[in-house]
Amino acid sequence: MNKSKELAIIIYSCWKNSDMWLIFMKLLKKYWDNCKYKVILLTDKYEGEKAQYGFDDIVTLDSTWYEMIMAGIECAGTEYVMLWMDDYLLCDYVKNEDIDKYIQVARKYSAANIRLVESSIITGKEFAKDNKYNYYEPGTAYSISTQVGIWNVEFLKTRAKKEWSPWDFERKGSIHIKDYEHPILAPKDYAFPYEEGVRRGKWMDSGIKVCKRNNIKIDFSKRKQMSNFELAWAYFKGGVLQKNPTLIVKIQNLLLK
Repeated sequence: MNKSKELAIIIYSCWKNSDMWLIFMKLLKKYWDNCKYKVILLTDKYEGEKAQYGFDDIVTLDSTWYEMIMAGIECAGTEYVMLWMDDYLLCDYVKNEDIDKYIQVARKYSAANIRLVESSIITGKEFAKDNKYNYYEPGTAYSISTQVGIWNVEFLKTRAKKEWSPWDFERKGSIHIKDYEHPILAPKDYAFPYEEGVRRGKWMDSGIKVCKRNNIKIDFSKRKQMSNFELAWAYFKGGVLQKNPTLIVKIQNLLLK
């Protein structure tokens, strides 16, 4: 299949997370078997045959998140990219035509980002130009997200900063990037079907359940499961963040300067 010249999928990873690659690709091939977008792996190190995991391209660069993303963009050569992490596990079927539709929406409204999952932390406002979409106000916490979405490449090139990690891009970028010409949108009637499989290096229940449903055996000697306490603490912190996300993120940014 000829790959799209409009969009590519960029997977941000590293060699220590290589245990996730076969799992990631097995689920992608099951639930998106006719994916027409080039799938590019970014990693600091790679060993073995290039075709071993099934990625279309592999970019090996031991550098910062920014430099790796820029190298991935260069490899893609597309107007738009989808930024994924290696633990975003597909759990239902994806159609090329849905993604094509959102690419056209991004182009129509000069959008910086079409978020394919609405935020669980902040509430979007109805987009004035199209009531089928919500709009995230620039300068508010988590208006920028590294969850699965369609990004305008030029926006990433000009707005992401060299010193930022992906978490800085979310936390600091959300507050400091106030671009009203390139909106961040999310469709009201669509949620991209994936689960966060791992957090802080450990398997979450959601990821384990996806693997079990798909007869994928997990090697817990390579990556442990989160304890009940760790899961409860993660959800508790999320609940606290929802109370006043912008204030909390501004305080975090000040403390981390």
